[in-house]
Amino acid sequence: MYPVTLGYDEAKKRIESLIRDGYCSEALVTAVFTAEKMLRRTLRQIIVSAGFTSKSAEQLMSLARGLMALKEQWLIYEPHQRTLIEVIGNQEWQQICTLAKMRNKLIHGIRVYEAEYCQEQAEKFLFTLDIVKEKLEATYGYSGWERLAARKKSKLHIDPKIKVTPD
Repeated sequence: MYPVTLGYDEAKKRIESLIRDGYCSEALVTAVFTAEKMLRRTLRQIIVSAGFTSKSAEQLMSLARGLMALKEQWLIYEPHQRTLIEVIGNQEWQQICTLAKMRNKLIHGIRVYEAEYCQEQAEKFLFTLDIVKEKLEATYGYSGWERLAARKKSKLHIDPKIKVTPD
């Protein structure tokens, strides 16, 4: 939906534009998508930083479907074994989860929310997006909004604890 080249500020402007034009449920859906995209892109770079190739990182990321799977994968690859909640904060995580549930109900036609409620939630969530972005940048120097060089050759097994070369 949003390429890295678009940039974070432009992504936020699009969400604000949807709110301003009265497309509040669409703004909510887009805001949650933006948060998930930011987390997924950051996790992908954490995996690449662990020594995996970019292609392998993509394959591993395809296994992380949904927020809970993303949270579980985070702990596996995070270099200091911090949970996603430790990195971004419990309050921010809870808000992402709550709005992701709303988004899913909207998308699948399970529930309709009042436009004013969607607007209120989307506007609040814009502040959460800023907080999450700042925390990711402070922790990793990356929040998913810059293009990074791809890793073509694996750097895994640099310091093996078992024999990895043939006899």
